[in-house]
Amino acid sequence: MMYSRNNESNDIIIAVVVLTIAFTLMINHGLRAVSPKTFELNVLIGFSVTVTAFLMHEMAHRTVARRLGAVAFFKLWPAGILLALITSMFGFIFAAPGAVQFAGLYDRESEGKIAVAGPGTNVLIGVIAFLAYTLVHVGTVASIILLWVAWLNLWFALFNLIPFPPLDGSKVFYWNSKLFAAIFILVIVLNIVDGFIPLIFGF
Repeated sequence: MMYSRNNESNDIIIAVVVLTIAFTLMINHGLRAVSPKTFELNVLIGFSVTVTAFLMHEMAHRTVARRLGAVAFFKLWPAGILLALITSMFGFIFAAPGAVQFAGLYDRESEGKIAVAGPGTNVLIGVIAFLAYTLVHVGTVASIILLWVAWLNLWFALFNLIPFPPLDGSKVFYWNSKLFAAIFILVIVLNIVDGFIPLIFGF
C-alpha cells in the first residue's frame, strides 16, 4: 500500500474541516440565517460531532488494523466530501468522506474485528456523552453539545452496523453472526433510549 503519513494527515485534516462545515450547515438547517451566537454554537456542535463520530471511528479502525499487523491508512474520498457539503445545504447530510484502507489481513476474523472497532467506539462515546448530558443543567451549551454528540454517535453506530456491504455490519456479521446480533440489538435499544429520555429532561 503506497501511501505516506503526510498524505494521510492531509486527508484527515481536509475531512475534518469539510465535515465540520457540513455538520454545521446540517444543524443550522442549511443556509438559513441565524444569530451569530447560534451559528457559533452550531460550529462547536459540528466540530464536536466530526471529531467524535467520524474521526475517532476511523482511528479505531486504523488502530485495530495496525495492531493485528496490517498496513492501514485513512484515505479521502473527494466525491464523498463534495456530497456531504451539497446535502448539508439542504438540512441533512450524507457523510462518506473516506475510509481506512488496509492490506495484509484477509481473513474474516481480522476483518470483523477491524470493522466492529468503528461502531463500537461510537457506542462508547455515545453512552458516555449521554450519561454526561443527564448530569449537567439542561439548556446550557455543554448539555446541547453533549446531546448532539450522543445522538449522532449512536446513530452512526446503528447506520454502520447495517449488514450490507460495504458497511461495517456486513463484515461483523460474516465473522460472528451472534456477536453481530447482540451488538445490533443493543445499539437499537440505545438509540431508542437516547431519543426519548431527553424529552423527559425537557430538552
